[in-house]
Amino acid sequence: MSGGRVPREVAKCRVPKVVAEALSAKCSKETSHRILPEKQQFEIPHKFPRFPQIMGDWIVRRIKKKETGEESMHPCTRTFDTFLDCCRRHPNTYLSKCRTEAGKCLACEQEHKNWEAPKPYQYMRFLEHFNVFSEGAQSFDMGPGKFNYQKPTPRTHGKGMALKFDDTKG
Repeated sequence: MSGGRVPREVAKCRVPKVVAEALSAKCSKETSHRILPEKQQFEIPHKFPRFPQIMGDWIVRRIKKKETGEESMHPCTRTFDTFLDCCRRHPNTYLSKCRTEAGKCLACEQEHKNWEAPKPYQYMRFLEHFNVFSEGAQSFDMGPGKFNYQKPTPRTHGKGMALKFDDTKG
């Protein structure tokens, strides 16, 4: 081994000097494992049977139905519904009998005046990107429609790709 300097990161670890010099030496093979952050790709590396696009639509619908974290409806919808029910129940005397519901509704509106609906997430685009759907006629129930992927061209599928050239000779 050469008697060169050992980088600080390697020197901080408690490893023998021979191992530290081997770690700091230039390797001929570049790190290329797909778990490393700089080598990650937006792909599914496994092969599995493809399924019709209508099944993907069903899966996306079930995911959206069970999504949690944010409300899809305005938080004051229920209080407004109770106020409307009260007004319908007492059409002639709603001014006196529905005061509490009206107060709750106004208070809720004031509390949530800056509320905005969450932006919908487009799961189907990701499924189509990963090529999980079968092409051609989907099913007899669906009718004569066909789903086909766009043929990859350098203009559509070459974006974001970069080649790395080694600038050292030898």
